[in-house]
Amino acid sequence: MKRWVWLLALSLALPSAADDKKKDDKKKDEKKPTAVAPADLLKQADEKTAAGDLDGALDLLRKAQGAEATAGEASIRLGRALEAKYDLDVAIDAYRVAGEKLSGPAKGEALGRMAILQDARGMADATATAQAAAAADPAGPWPTIAMSRLRAREGKGDEAVELAQKAAAAGGGGAASSALGFAQVARGDMAAAEAAYRQALATAPGYTSATIGLARVLRRTGRAAEAEPLLMKVIESAPGAVDAYKELARVKMALNRASDAVGDASIAAAMAENDPDAQRLAIEVKAAKALESLGQGQGALAVQDLTALRDQNPELAEVRLALAKALVAQRQADPAIAELQKASELDPKNAETLYQLGYVNLVLKGNPAAAVGPLEKAVALDPGNAGYRTNLGAALNAQKQYDRAIAELGKVTASPEYNRAEGWIYLGQAYVGAKKYKDAVAALEKATALAPNSDQAYATLGWAYFGLKDADNFKKAAGKARSLGYKEPTLLQYLGRIEAGEPIK
Repeated sequence: MKRWVWLLALSLALPSAADDKKKDDKKKDEKKPTAVAPADLLKQADEKTAAGDLDGALDLLRKAQGAEATAGEASIRLGRALEAKYDLDVAIDAYRVAGEKLSGPAKGEALGRMAILQDARGMADATATAQAAAAADPAGPWPTIAMSRLRAREGKGDEAVELAQKAAAAGGGGAASSALGFAQVARGDMAAAEAAYRQALATAPGYTSATIGLARVLRRTGRAAEAEPLLMKVIESAPGAVDAYKELARVKMALNRASDAVGDASIAAAMAENDPDAQRLAIEVKAAKALESLGQGQGALAVQDLTALRDQNPELAEVRLALAKALVAQRQADPAIAELQKASELDPKNAETLYQLGYVNLVLKGNPAAAVGPLEKAVALDPGNAGYRTNLGAALNAQKQYDRAIAELGKVTASPEYNRAEGWIYLGQAYVGAKKYKDAVAALEKATALAPNSDQAYATLGWAYFGLKDADNFKKAAGKARSLGYKEPTLLQYLGRIEAGEPIK
């Protein structure tokens, strides 16, 4: 081949090879991902969150967290997103990083949110974290909410309420209203707590903490059946909501379905291995399940099972309380008192234990002097519990402390929702003891309307009319008591004499 032909062929081939190289380079460039600025990752994460794609937002926020320029802001946003998914343990870690990277109000928010979650998880670090949050941003809503919860845990209800109200004024929204509900529970005002939680849900529909708080209030005010569907809805939308499982277990126990509660308590204990409350709850449910034997006429078996459980967990007050209840059902007062006294030493703030101790002394032992102290403490710990205050009134009556009994029972019966005869009967007895007979009649007429077959109510009403020297109404009331089976001889003797025509002197 001549040289010029060869050169021509080569010149024609070279552009083709160069073009192929350019095409290959272009393909490589197309395959290479375009770097996204950290700030743009935050923006994209916001868009994902707004669209309801929390998982997508989490991926972007984790990428942004890796860049020093956006590590703090990405971490606090990551914590919020994880908290919305109720992945609290990982959210705590995110807030911890944010607290280290941020300053001022942002640092206060990160640490405040972290303290609230630590408190929900029962972590001892919650106190120090709340204090650090307040130091970073003293007037900020989230540090104030964290401090409100801290004060509520310490039993300082009034201070907790004041802090929650300040948080609301500072723009705390639904979280501040939820904190107010928590504070009102510590204060013992269940009606106010319910109102605060409902306000939180009106402000932030579906807010998990407020829903669980409301369910807790409903259970503690005798409306556990209303609480159950609320908690089921939370678990459906947030499967990681450990607190919802815990409260659902307690709701089922309140509904006398301890066997159903076992699964919920076990899930909570497995999901929160470092949560002491969840671990205690799993054992508490076992104790409640053992108590179910009482309803099946197997009291001795319940005592046996609970004694074994107590021996396995001697420092757990809830197990001793359950054992005491089984012993009470077997009319074994002294062993029950011993268990209750030990339980109250282990947990001095357990109102139910103190109530049971007072009840056993009052009813089984006939020792009202020993009953008054524990019942007073139970009422102080749970002022909204009508049953505790009613039995305190009964113990005060038995001690002839009528004015104090009237004051306590007046608080019970003043509630528009109160519809039980016992409080009115004990109030009537207190008025009779204090020789305030007209007031006694008014109270006892309400008692007999609520309990038309109560011989005790009609007998006390008879004594009230006796004090008023109203022979006709005395005969009607005392006669009704007699027809209902009342056996106390003094009243019946007076009734016989007055029916025979003797006047009341």
